[in-house]
Amino acid sequence: MKNDHNIIGKKLFTVQRYFKMFLSYKLRDHELRGAQFMVLLELVKKDGLSQEAINEGLLFDKGFLAKTAKSLEKEGYIIRKINQEDRRAYQLFLTDKAKSFIPRMFKILDEWDETLLQEVNKEEVNLLKDILNGMLERVAVKCKEVKGEL
Repeated sequence: MKNDHNIIGKKLFTVQRYFKMFLSYKLRDHELRGAQFMVLLELVKKDGLSQEAINEGLLFDKGFLAKTAKSLEKEGYIIRKINQEDRRAYQLFLTDKAKSFIPRMFKILDEWDETLLQEVNKEEVNLLKDILNGMLERVAVKCKEVKGEL
């Protein structure tokens, strides 16, 4: 395994790039980009999250997330409100426009998942989920270690 240079990371990177291309194509009529889509998806899980909480899930640069939130607000997908508990922070809320877009979001995600998992049986899907969850945990720890080295 150590000398296998047909690396999984490269394949994951390539899948991620294709996902960005797919999202770009699917979102063009909605004046959204992939990062905005991912922020909306976080808010669908829990409306009213702070930018910091969203950042924990998406690992965006804070400045990038702030610009993304401003653009979502400008396009009418979210409302940013000052957090009453921490007046330096914003909470983000979905607008009616965003809420009406939710079914389309899930249709886009379902289409992508169907493409990825074509010819993959349920047991393999469950195994893949477990493997990916383990990978995410390990890379999060590794990145924190590497960040400490810098």
